[in-house]
Amino acid sequence: DFVGVERSVGSRPETDNPALRPLLSVKYLLNRIDGDDFIDSESRETLMPDYKYVKTESGYYIYENENYIPYGFSYDYYMGYDLCEEYATQSRPNLMLKAILLTDEQIEKYGYMFKGELQRADVDLSDDGVAINSSERAITSAYSFKTDAKGFTASVTREKDSLVFFSVPYDEGWSAMVNGNEVTVEKVNSGLMAVKVGSGDSVIRFEYFTPGLKAGIIISLISAIVFILYII
Repeated sequence: DFVGVERSVGSRPETDNPALRPLLSVKYLLNRIDGDDFIDSESRETLMPDYKYVKTESGYYIYENENYIPYGFSYDYYMGYDLCEEYATQSRPNLMLKAILLTDEQIEKYGYMFKGELQRADVDLSDDGVAINSSERAITSAYSFKTDAKGFTASVTREKDSLVFFSVPYDEGWSAMVNGNEVTVEKVNSGLMAVKVGSGDSVIRFEYFTPGLKAGIIISLISAIVFILYII
């Protein structure tokens, strides 16, 4: 809702919201051959800026996002909700490509890590702005990123203390470790995740465990034992 996109089984932002895809580390765009959601039906050119045609396969035209940002990137600037909420919902991802959105408490805690706070004069909502900011963020991306059944692992290198951002929905079931030490998972950019790392190389490990599942298993086992004793 914060960025003007309906969240359902499949979230498909409109073409007037191109900044959201690089922010969410989306690399490809698929358009059905018999559809014209994101392309000009005659020229087959995509209506999305900075996408190039790759191939046609399995009934889809496939395009690659030239502004793709791999997972695990960092920012030079931060912003508060007061500034971000001045802009239309579909423009907020543009700001988030330039600066990370933090609460007042987070700004007080992590503000020292950044060059400064985003100013209105530095906001660029153009397609060129998307390309420039995406390129700057991509440089800071994790040099290794792997997923598995329990979560994901990323490796980054930083020159100083930094917040590393992942466009993964925040949930209380997530826990994180940096170089084997447990760290706080911060809810940033109105619903996604970041963790603090120090200078040098850092291995970041995120794992997800459904809240309440362990307690539910214990309660179920105790109940089963009590029931068996009752039957006996």
